[in-house]
Amino acid sequence: MFRGKKSPDSVEAKSLPGEPIILEQEANESLYDFREVSVDGMKNRPDAIHDMFSGKSDGFLIKNFMTPEDADKLLLKLKEVQQANEQLAQTAVGFTYPKVFAEYSRKIASLPENEREAAATGYYVQMEKFNNEFDTKYGVNAYRNITSFFASIGGGRTVEQPEGINDVGRFPFVTFRYLLPKEGFMSIHCANYFGTIFMEAYAHLNAKVRAKNQMSYFVMLQEAEEGGELSLFNFRWQPGQTKREPNEDNEIIQSDGSKVYVQTDPGIRKNKIRPRKGDMVLFQGGNIWHRVEHVKGKTPRITFGGFLSLSHDDKKVYYWS
Repeated sequence: MFRGKKSPDSVEAKSLPGEPIILEQEANESLYDFREVSVDGMKNRPDAIHDMFSGKSDGFLIKNFMTPEDADKLLLKLKEVQQANEQLAQTAVGFTYPKVFAEYSRKIASLPENEREAAATGYYVQMEKFNNEFDTKYGVNAYRNITSFFASIGGGRTVEQPEGINDVGRFPFVTFRYLLPKEGFMSIHCANYFGTIFMEAYAHLNAKVRAKNQMSYFVMLQEAEEGGELSLFNFRWQPGQTKREPNEDNEIIQSDGSKVYVQTDPGIRKNKIRPRKGDMVLFQGGNIWHRVEHVKGKTPRITFGGFLSLSHDDKKVYYWS
């Protein structure tokens, strides 16, 4: 399960009276096949998506995927959306926009059964409109550019969003994720874990997409002053792993009932990925346990991304949020 290291790690111990010591152990060499490349450099990897899906590589930090000017345009439009409170999905640590499919699926599940299909159809129709109008409305060719980029590393496969209920509408291609300063973080997780706890939300998606071992992507629009890094831990998803609840950030329960504590287990290491404004991170978020570290300082961490995987017939790349 763990990938061993031959060299020592820097270890910082933090504790309060009466509390266990928390060890933060950042690896000083790469735990994964994770490459820093340019957009042009990705042209030498024409089947990179399949390589990640099949385990031949783990991920990429793609420098300067988006210009700082385009990132600023998106931030300005997001501020307008925030002021209008337009379909924001508020969380304890920030918000997402628009509502991701899993969040909306929970809302639909709370409706009377005879209203659910119409509500779901309305959501997917609205999200298809969001996709189609995005570049014009936001003044940035993000939808076109991301689609074109995934096509360039998709091995000749068609690139699109999964269809909605009864093949009406589409999933959103992207979600803004806003993490509050001093409070924002994302607890340790991987997409394969989410597939086990949000089974109803994934049921329709699984019929379209090989969601197990799906990949994750995001573009950094606004960096935190400090913190907010993506940490990749040195263990992967195994069937049967779970957590007591989704927000748990230390204890992971193994299939045999034993527990791994990522903040105290001396065998745990992590690589911190620090994307800069405009960089894209594309990685095997389905089976690598990872988290976003606490945002420090006064500046929110704002990203723009989602997930991607292959169709069951291996002829399409689907990406969504």
